[in-house]
Order: sequence, then C-alpha cells, then structure tokens
Amino acid sequence: MKFFNLDCHVSVIADIKKILESLGHEVVSYSISGHNWVFNRQPTKVDIINPNNWRQLDEDMCDSFYERYKNELSEYDGFICTYPLTFSLLYKKFKKPIILHIPIRYETPFESNPSKWEKFNDYLREGIENKMVFPIANSLYDKKYFEHFVNRTCDYIPNICDYTETFWNPQRNDFLYYSRLPLNLENNLLFDKSRLGRYEWSDISKFKGIVMIPYNCSTMSIFEFYTSNIPLLCPSIDFMCDLYTKHGNYVLSELTWNKVFNLGPGSKIENNKLIDPNRYDDISIMSNWIKLSDFYNSEWMPHIVYFDSFDDLLNKLQTVNLNEISEKMKTFNSTRKLNIINKWKNKLLEIYG
Repeated sequence: MKFFNLDCHVSVIADIKKILESLGHEVVSYSISGHNWVFNRQPTKVDIINPNNWRQLDEDMCDSFYERYKNELSEYDGFICTYPLTFSLLYKKFKKPIILHIPIRYETPFESNPSKWEKFNDYLREGIENKMVFPIANSLYDKKYFEHFVNRTCDYIPNICDYTETFWNPQRNDFLYYSRLPLNLENNLLFDKSRLGRYEWSDISKFKGIVMIPYNCSTMSIFEFYTSNIPLLCPSIDFMCDLYTKHGNYVLSELTWNKVFNLGPGSKIENNKLIDPNRYDDISIMSNWIKLSDFYNSEWMPHIVYFDSFDDLLNKLQTVNLNEISEKMKTFNSTRKLNIINKWKNKLLEIYG
C-alpha cells in the first residue's frame, strides 16, 4: 500500500512511517512543521495549506486543495493524519481510506468554534460508519476523549519511536529534569532541560535518568525516552494531582486546548454551545482522567519510578537501581515493539483485507 500524509508534526508520522515501511508499505509525508530540523531536513512547500493559514482550515480551502492535488494524490491507496486530525477533511473527496493516528486532542483548530467542531464530529461519525475513516489513539486518554465527543469507538496503538536509534548510555552524574515547572531544589542531581538548547538524542541518553513532570498526558518524548531504555521518574497520581492544582500553568497544562471555555472531557456540544458540567477544576474528576496518561499505563509502560513528593524524589534519585530498571525496560521493549507492529499489521488487514 502507498499512503500520503500532510503534517504539522514531525515525530508522530516519522514513527508510523518507520513501522509501516517495515511491513512493506510506502508512506510519503509532506511536512510543514517548524521542527523539521530535528530530522535534519527542510519543511515541504505545499500549495493551499501552509504554517500560517492551516488554523483557518475551512471548506473552501479543502476544495482548493482537492482541485490542486487530485491528480497527484490519486495514485495513493489511502491517507494518514496525525496532527492535526482535521487535515482528514482535505481528503474527503478522494473517497479512499483515511487513517487517523491521534497524538493529542483531535479537534484542533476548531477548539474555540463549537459549530465547526460539531460539524467535524458529524464528518467523523459518517466516515467511521462508512468505513472510510479509521481512528486510532496513541494514548488511552485520547481514546476516551475522542469516544466521548464523537460517540464512536476509537482503537489504541501506542508509538514506538525507535527512530532515535539511541539507547541509555549513562556518562553523566546527573538526571535530566524534563518539565516546564520551575524547580528550585538545591542539589547537583538535576539538570534543567532548558539549558540544553538544541540537542541530539544521544545527548539525552547520557544522563543517569530523566525526571518528568509532564505538560500533557502523552508526548512523543515519553515514547522516545522509554524506547531508549532510559530510567524515568514521574510523580505518583496523587502527587501529580496536587501539582496540577497548584501549578496548572506548567503541569498537565495541555490536557485541553480550550482555555476560553475551560473545557473538560465531561463537556458536550449542544446547539453550538459548549456545556461543561465536569470542569477540570474538579480534582476528583481530574484524577480519573490523569490515570489514563501514558506514564501510568502499566500494561504498555511498566518500570517507571514514581515519587510522592520532592523529598521522596531526592531520596529515589540516590537509591534507585538504575541499571536494573533499564534492563527491565530493555527486555519489555523488545516485546512491546513487536506487539505494536502486529497491531498495525492487523489494522491494515482490517481496512484493506
């Protein structure tokens, strides 16, 4: 099979491309991301859609894209969308399967426009029912988020991200502190990510481990670190909820794009208005959603070390057996990778027979 992708994110499609090509398929990706430098390449120049206007995506833009590329893209067997998922609207007129691999909230850039958002939901429902749109989330959080608003089943396939081709090779005496939350701990154990500048993946692997206080329930960097067998330390669920309550601008700050309506997954769209009975400031509801984060998924990401406070963190930085943790991750990752590849193989068989 030959697939086409237009993307604003470099890592998600890079992972899918590597997986599908290992199965004998071809993926051609046009990237308009500003982060192409990560893979030592330049952004693709695309007509109609560009980095400055894609958030104004509308029906006229989709029609223009189809007219411009209908001959060029007719040779493809299907399309892959990652970020944003709304780019799937560009391919509607091609009448070919569209695979959605959802790495984050699916409604961008319609998060502040309930009318467009609900129209997009209608398009997704119709596409799923007609077996033309196939949603797959890379986190349990986004699986449930999609299912809540679209009211249709969404599959779940995590990312691998072994494109880094690097593995844990500790050569430093400190841990990388990977978070947006300013941390004033007087010790020599933590090195703030902000001090790295532009870095190579091999630079990350040299740290003793990584302390993550994430800004989102799922990030590509988590997959990259985990697949590289780098020991990871994250707040426990209770401590994460406490940090979110006190530092919501830094901790899990991107669980929803919609800051205007304070949108939570309990929200609904009715008569083009957002109804939000379950706000994110209700921590009892919030904790149930936090549990769906990748770093709490013991089935697909075991062996992560959790700390209950910053004192507990400092203790574990000095006492945890890092070699043992990395070896367990390495053993698990060999099986994990095969399971993910098989999930993709089975999904393509489901779509194409």
